[in-house]
Amino acid sequence: MNDIGIKQVAEKIHSRLQRYLEAQYHIKDPALIEERHLLLLEPGAIAQRPFVEVTPSYAVESGFSTLKIPRTISDLLTELGAFRPSIGVYPPYKHQADALEAFFGKNADDLIVATGTGSGKTETFLYSAIGSLAIEATERSTSFAMPGVRVLLLYPMNALVSDQTSRLRRLFGDERMAGLFETRWGRRPRFGMYTSRTPYPGIRTNSKDGRNIAPLLEYFVDLEESEDEEKQNLMKELKSRGRWPAKDLIGFLAPDEEEIKTYRSGKKAGGTYRSQHWDHRLFTQPGDRELLTRHEIQKSPPDLLVTNYSMLEYMLLRPIERSIFHKTGEWLASDSRNQFLLVLDEAHMYRGVSGAEVGLLIRRLQSRLGIPREQMRCILTSASLGSGPNSDEAGKTFGEALTGKREKGGFTVIRGTKEVRPKPHPGTTEEAAAFAAVNPAVFAGIDEAATKQALVSVAASLGWAPPDVELRQYVGKQLAGTGPLELLIEVCAGNGTAFEALAHQLFPTVPHGRSHSH
Repeated sequence: MNDIGIKQVAEKIHSRLQRYLEAQYHIKDPALIEERHLLLLEPGAIAQRPFVEVTPSYAVESGFSTLKIPRTISDLLTELGAFRPSIGVYPPYKHQADALEAFFGKNADDLIVATGTGSGKTETFLYSAIGSLAIEATERSTSFAMPGVRVLLLYPMNALVSDQTSRLRRLFGDERMAGLFETRWGRRPRFGMYTSRTPYPGIRTNSKDGRNIAPLLEYFVDLEESEDEEKQNLMKELKSRGRWPAKDLIGFLAPDEEEIKTYRSGKKAGGTYRSQHWDHRLFTQPGDRELLTRHEIQKSPPDLLVTNYSMLEYMLLRPIERSIFHKTGEWLASDSRNQFLLVLDEAHMYRGVSGAEVGLLIRRLQSRLGIPREQMRCILTSASLGSGPNSDEAGKTFGEALTGKREKGGFTVIRGTKEVRPKPHPGTTEEAAAFAAVNPAVFAGIDEAATKQALVSVAASLGWAPPDVELRQYVGKQLAGTGPLELLIEVCAGNGTAFEALAHQLFPTVPHGRSHSH
């Protein structure tokens, strides 16, 4: 535990991989064994040198109220941002504010959000989705009461769909937000995931319900009904991570009090619920925010639908999903102001042949819904759309090729605005000595007394005030504005930098070996 610096961790990973290869692939000739050993030791042969990259910090706006967007939207987002505990609505980054103003502005532009990893791209389109729902609910209450997919979140793979569903559960699945919409505008927005993992394909039958849905529901309901502390803690953990359906699960499983009693008595007797009459169950409950099964979604399409392009391809072909597009088309036709929002996350993956396929798929979707391109709004997001003098125009051309060209308006490219930070400068020999004297293992946090003692020593060496608050807060507070830390952020923000080169950049007056030993 004494050597857990970046260099030491990289060396240990290299060493373990080297030993595995030498043990797994036997060679009899001693000369070849030695030659292979030397080759495996060469940097870059089986493991790269360590690189350091820092997530860029972006400029933050003071709030939503000063943005040039409809008052209905800014007031709602401000209200949601005041929820405690938070549902993930915070004062926007400047690029999130720019996106809202472009999306809801006079030109009603489509968006290409080309900001870095960790920059809140997901919030960029979720804020736009919330705003669109609020405008419709306020100005077109009749159409807002109709079922239909308002927002389609399209992903390249199931893993990303699952992650987004977890995010939707924490935001749209929150009871406070759902209750606000219901009180103010008459109903709760709903969402659903539609992939190969969504139970289940085909026509509903009792046997299929018992086989495909009962185990899932019984698992959740057993946790919810249990008085066991461990199970209760597990339920809280699943909810906090967005792994718990935003749904009245007991009502969905047993729709009235008598049914609930039957379920509970059956469980107490060690029985199973799977053989019961499923044709009287699995109906969406009034308080539900999430639609959990394919049949729920087919019956009444949710406001937000998350899927992948392969599943969308099947959905457009199969008769059983026809109702989803039919009801969405009816909603779109009910008012010319209604707009279908298509979100393409990780848009850089839709290039070449796969890009052409997805482009044709989008056009088929538009045709099925019976709408012109003007009635379909698009938000594309990616951290890998490139940079340079012509990158914005190239991004717009890419967006139009993928989704089609509007007669009026077009794409606006949203770039991140970096946070203004204190001026960086290289570290001094004294600073390097103070930092190098601290054993990195101390900051593992196991021994708080040892951590505090180390910080007292550093504070004395660098003239910092003694630790007077929680230790992590103290470290963050003291390092903010420190020359070498600001230089580290400037050099490594969104840019992987070789650790050895970085060490020399941060502490150029320190001997080469010592500057990167910790």
